Amino acid sequence: MAPLVERFPSRCPHGHRLGIRRMLVGWDNQCDPPQRIWVCLRCNTVMHRHDYSWPE
Repeated sequence: MAPLVERFPSRCPHGHRLGIRRMLVGWDNQCDPPQRIWVCLRCNTVMHRHDYSWPE
């Protein structure tokens, strides 16, 4: 069985690199449907999953 791997953006819209100790990962229940969010710790930009086109 393959491990579960979640994709996330490599950079925020302002160009800051994301990764361990550089972002917070959360869940936004206010959206319909609820979705994953990422917060850049450097500029506090919130990124939603629908902002990125993921290959199927």
